[in-house]
Amino acid sequence: MDKKIEVGENAGLVAEVLDFVSGGNLLKVSGRAYPSGEVINNIEVAKKFAWDEVYGSDEYTWADLRSDKMSEIWSVIYDGESKYADVDNKLSGVLSEMSREILSQLDQQHKEFFDDIVSDLKGCLYSRAVLGRSNKFFENIFNIYQSGGWPCGWKGEWPNGHMISYYIN
Repeated sequence: MDKKIEVGENAGLVAEVLDFVSGGNLLKVSGRAYPSGEVINNIEVAKKFAWDEVYGSDEYTWADLRSDKMSEIWSVIYDGESKYADVDNKLSGVLSEMSREILSQLDQQHKEFFDDIVSDLKGCLYSRAVLGRSNKFFENIFNIYQSGGWPCGWKGEWPNGHMISYYIN
């Protein structure tokens, strides 16, 4: 995977995400401190938080919350006057290879997380390309992945609260 994608001043931050993906450490506890938030070790409970629970008075699903945060990044990329207009073209060229790398690291039990993981790490990639480290939501997601977890839900009344992360026992 080409880790030198020219996206301006944040190219090194983008490369860090790509390095992580190609490093083979997905869902492997790394020894890094767990980010703040709730940690669970039961895969069935994790799937319930990720796919069934709703959060906040607007009753967003976890996918809705992630999509909402991603829309903030798309608005920066496509605001009409953005210097990031070509970022999507540059980054989309690595998404297929990134997806293959992710799939190759998932055991049978965790393959159903594939779409969520690709979406999360794509969000981290794009967020870092246009916002550096300033998007705390995607930075927290990336930190959870780096520590060996899978961000799977939200605890508290959105947007107040914290992420829930699944870690393999």
